[in-house]
Amino acid sequence: MRHRGVVVEIGQKNQVIIMTAQGEFIKVPFKKHVQVGQEIRYTPKRERLSVWQMGLAATLFLALVGTWPMLSGTLVPTSVLPAYIITLDINPSLELQISDAQKILAVEGLNRDGQELVSHLHVVGDDLRAALTKITDQAEKMGYIKQGQNEVVVTIASQKNQNAKLTESKNLGSGTGDHGDVEKAIADAFSTTELAQVRVWQVPRSLQTEAKLAGIIPSRYIAIQMPANPAPASPVIPQRPETKLTMNDPPEAEETVTSLGRTPSLQAHVEAVRPALTPARWTNQNTDTPSRAGIYNVNFSVSGIKGDL
Repeated sequence: MRHRGVVVEIGQKNQVIIMTAQGEFIKVPFKKHVQVGQEIRYTPKRERLSVWQMGLAATLFLALVGTWPMLSGTLVPTSVLPAYIITLDINPSLELQISDAQKILAVEGLNRDGQELVSHLHVVGDDLRAALTKITDQAEKMGYIKQGQNEVVVTIASQKNQNAKLTESKNLGSGTGDHGDVEKAIADAFSTTELAQVRVWQVPRSLQTEAKLAGIIPSRYIAIQMPANPAPASPVIPQRPETKLTMNDPPEAEETVTSLGRTPSLQAHVEAVRPALTPARWTNQNTDTPSRAGIYNVNFSVSGIKGDL
């Protein structure tokens, strides 16, 4: 695309300095004879990177890729990344994102009461124990929990262990569980208030996500996932045996059916049946016996009344 400019100075080596419509002064190559003040048309020259400039850019890119893990740890400290996702089911249900240092990174209400409770809380940045104390105090003020009349169900999901099993933690105060420090902080926070009994479950993160998508609080979702009675060692309903007939099955024993339908007199007597013939047996049978009438000798004596079958 050609641009216009006014010549303000004539330089050496077929170059002139022009003033553009935007008021910029640029030097452009121009071989024709021109005078100062003359308006000319020119095509701006595209600047191209030299070989050493391209090499320098590639070197900087490789250096940046090599140092990215260190830069990512510096730019985004691990202290602000959630290490645990904790849910609290009192009557309001809350979800807390906790860092490795047990600092509250985010809080969210999982139901309407939980959202109402969160609107009165300011716990982001607080220590886990202090945040739980604020939550229980505010929940008591709003009438959600009463002294010793509530059961709090807590679920803990570790971001480092996505395949954790659904298990209930025991001996919370000892801090010997998989998430010992977090469990101890939870137990200490609720033991000082003495407002409710606390049950802590270690769950996979997928369980919390599924409960949220289903619109069910985690404690109720756990009750759905966990049966009331433990499953027996063997299946409750045994599988039906599969019967396979082969060419080498032994002859069946003589069978007598004494009752068919509603009439006692309807009987069928079945004599022993010869085994099914293989191709080799069939050839031998045809060779030894000219008649096929003797292959099967089954006599049925059936007596009955019309309409009984």
